[in-house]
Amino acid sequence: MKRTAILLFFTLLLVGYSAAVTPQEAMMEALKTGNYSLVEPYLSPTMEKAFSKDVFELTRNSLIRSHGEIRGYELTRSEKKGGYTIYYYRVMAERGNYTVSVTVKDGKVEGFHLASLPLRFSFPIIYPIVGALLAFLLLWFYLRKLGIAEVIFGAVLLLIVLVVQPPLQALPKFLGANGTAFTVLWSGLMAALVQEILKYFAARGKPLRKALYIGAGFGLGEGFYVAAISLFMGTVSPLAALERFLALLFHSSTTVLFAYSYRNGWGKTALFAVVLTHWLIDSLAAYWQYSPSYLMLAVSYVVMATLAALILPKLLPLAKLEREENVKW
Repeated sequence: MKRTAILLFFTLLLVGYSAAVTPQEAMMEALKTGNYSLVEPYLSPTMEKAFSKDVFELTRNSLIRSHGEIRGYELTRSEKKGGYTIYYYRVMAERGNYTVSVTVKDGKVEGFHLASLPLRFSFPIIYPIVGALLAFLLLWFYLRKLGIAEVIFGAVLLLIVLVVQPPLQALPKFLGANGTAFTVLWSGLMAALVQEILKYFAARGKPLRKALYIGAGFGLGEGFYVAAISLFMGTVSPLAALERFLALLFHSSTTVLFAYSYRNGWGKTALFAVVLTHWLIDSLAAYWQYSPSYLMLAVSYVVMATLAALILPKLLPLAKLEREENVKW
């Protein structure tokens, strides 16, 4: 009898607690703890498809990378729009606060959004620029000739990539394929194909120095792009400087390789090899969005550094000594 009474007491306590948990609170507690199961029962059918566990983890990991671990949250205001109620929460994190909104209708979560953040300039956001500039200056110091037109052309190629690549990478989500492994590999493959095919056609038939500066312009543009994105996302790790340094050397070495290999009749072989290498690098980067791992980050850095170390010592001297007016294709 006593045991039955105790069991009944805890059952009623659990039921009472569950009834007291609102959909918006379940969402915020899931965000804080990383436990998707807390909010899953409260998601509407539409939200359940759009805000899968993978999307939840991707969103949460992105916020943690930008602002640090979540320490707490508090409701600041709510508003009604039609049949929806929008709850605004201030999230307290290690490296600053931010605001999220949870939209609820008929006891179900219908939306979750990060409120617009003000531009926040701080020294760390220039890490990507510093890394890219150091690599660029290193190449220029060796060659002692600057290809301004090629650098601009490389930056223009990046703009094309920023238009074409994201829709292709988002295609699996559009088609309802949300598997982490497939999404990661697809994202890496699209980045490799779009970027390297553009660089290949831009570099073939070019003198080595001009091809190299096309890649350098592409990498320099990436450095400024990453810095611009960080204005909205908050602080950036010092590792961004190393990453952009290696990325610029990677893009420079691959474009000069394309020019050299095309001249010698094995351009498509070089393109295939570079696409595979780039696929590996960007797949590791895509996986970082789901599950940050410094081991995988280190592997991607080693791959970029190794490729540059294999190509540049051989082709940089040729690019420096090459007299463009005597180049025959």
